[in-house]
Amino acid sequence: MKGTIEKHCIIQRDNPLTGKAVYQLTSCSGNHHHLYFTSNSFTKDNKHIIFISEGNSGSPNLFRLNLEDGEAVQLTENTNGYLKSYVYYDGEKEKGLGKASVSFSPETNRLLYIDGRDIKLLNVASLEETTVYELPPKVMTGFTHISRDGRYACIPYISDSAFQVQGDNPFSLIRQKVENESIQSHVLVIDTQTGQSNIWFSHVGWITHVQFHPYDQKKILFNHEGGEVDQRIWLYDNGEIKKVRDESIENHFIWICHEVWSNDGEYILFHGRKQLPDLEKEEINPSLQFIGRSQLKHSEQAIELTFPPQMDAYGHFTLSPNDHWLVTDGIINPNMIHICQAHWDNKQLKWFPLCEHGSSFLVQDVHPHPIFSHDGRYVLYTSDVHNEKGQGNVYLVEV
Repeated sequence: MKGTIEKHCIIQRDNPLTGKAVYQLTSCSGNHHHLYFTSNSFTKDNKHIIFISEGNSGSPNLFRLNLEDGEAVQLTENTNGYLKSYVYYDGEKEKGLGKASVSFSPETNRLLYIDGRDIKLLNVASLEETTVYELPPKVMTGFTHISRDGRYACIPYISDSAFQVQGDNPFSLIRQKVENESIQSHVLVIDTQTGQSNIWFSHVGWITHVQFHPYDQKKILFNHEGGEVDQRIWLYDNGEIKKVRDESIENHFIWICHEVWSNDGEYILFHGRKQLPDLEKEEINPSLQFIGRSQLKHSEQAIELTFPPQMDAYGHFTLSPNDHWLVTDGIINPNMIHICQAHWDNKQLKWFPLCEHGSSFLVQDVHPHPIFSHDGRYVLYTSDVHNEKGQGNVYLVEV
């Protein structure tokens, strides 16, 4: 029930490899994970986090957890399972809470999420919520985004016909169907202050990630999902759509995986894997993991820094509040959180281990997805290392 308090015991688990104090924040039974990394989970004062918990019911709800005493206040009242959407292909059609739909504005304490077809806006302090839009029937959504000032909500969706595929790998099958049938995605923007809503643009491709520019809501970073696509990262800029890090020259040798804004809005950070052709031997070298940065003013160009060949684990990157540091849950080591520093001008990378996360990566909910607190002192992540495989807990470690 909304407003119910659930008490978690915060458990200190010092990491033997680095000596860092790691705090397991969730202890009640069930599956717990923080929000997707394109949204911050910390409240503005860094005293609480927003997380998703299913308990043992199979119906996820949103909670606000006090980092001092472990008290978690239930924010929503979902009893209908979880919504079918991008990543959550086995969810309920047009009912339940969208686990991929949650986005938080720490500046305003406003939380955006989808419940069935209803797009809702929740005040985390007062628990008051409103339905700001009803989605059309027969659509599938992806990761949403709320603007920094909490005013604008952005929701990507595609016809559910794209999800009507048969096989064990819906991710690739959906991408292939979208490409073969030239299916469009639509990007909906809602002004929650006036109630106005419009499709700002449509694009042939499977759009699953959208992110407002930190200071200019007329700029939206978006993707084409599916891995083997001709162009991953795109920018909607006040009516114009352009490529970010143009892949057209080498699209058979590169795979870009995730993208985020820098906190100052000057750059777009991304990472992926590339195979460099050996022109003398007329063959392809082993692939290399890399991180890259495109300047907003010259978004088709990029500086890219590669990791050594042995560092080839799947993972994610996010930035510290001052944009000086990166945190990753893979790439360097599949079991550890690392802090990285990229020297873009002289093209050098440095890193050091923060702690082991030990997550299985078995399902989306237990991808660690590390993020920094607003003051840069802590990193928050999810892991199933002290739970059943595929069932997460949320952890905090001091940098």
